[in-house]
Amino acid sequence: MKKYSISNNLNIHSPIYIADYLNLFSDYREIKYQKTNVNFHDVKHLNKEKDTLDFFNLFFTKYIPYANQKNQYNKINTNGNFIFILKKITNYDSILYSILEIYKNFNIRFIIVESKYNIDILDKNKDDFLCQYIFSYLISNNDNCMMISNDQYRDKKLYIKKFKNDYNTIIIRVIKKNNSTLIENCVMELDFEKIICDNILLQKYKSCTIPKNQLKYIL
Repeated sequence: MKKYSISNNLNIHSPIYIADYLNLFSDYREIKYQKTNVNFHDVKHLNKEKDTLDFFNLFFTKYIPYANQKNQYNKINTNGNFIFILKKITNYDSILYSILEIYKNFNIRFIIVESKYNIDILDKNKDDFLCQYIFSYLISNNDNCMMISNDQYRDKKLYIKKFKNDYNTIIIRVIKKNNSTLIENCVMELDFEKIICDNILLQKYKSCTIPKNQLKYIL
């Protein structure tokens, strides 16, 4: 299986944004449905396509300007690299293709965790771990790397230690546009470096985000 290089095809001279997609998307959907008195948990498996399209429209038109207004030092530049990291969602690839087509003027890629783990804390947090791992890897070469997430990663000591000691690789799917504007969809293997895992535990994150309770102001 082909090995994945984290910095491959990234413009390392431009800002890099690691977006914890399911954290952002879940917060958005929860607040969205609260406004119509609908229990998000009753509908979270429905309306995936419309909610995804609506989320990205909000993200690139309202979320970024509002987040920049509220964050004094860290700002999101739309000319940067956007890496959205998520767990595998059934029948979702075609929706992500649509996003790449609609927002073709942005440098966007999706990294989807394909690996499954029998240990609950690992399977539940595998995308969180990957967000932190990729951030820690990239920040060493690009100080203008930021996390877009509201997650506090409170259990990270538990799952990072497990990943570091028991797993050397993770299987991912990368969906992005290549230089000819064709969409690439590749399953690859990402090798973990133990020193990066150690760095995550001490990492201070640069971030630019909107707290969940403030999303109502842009919805």
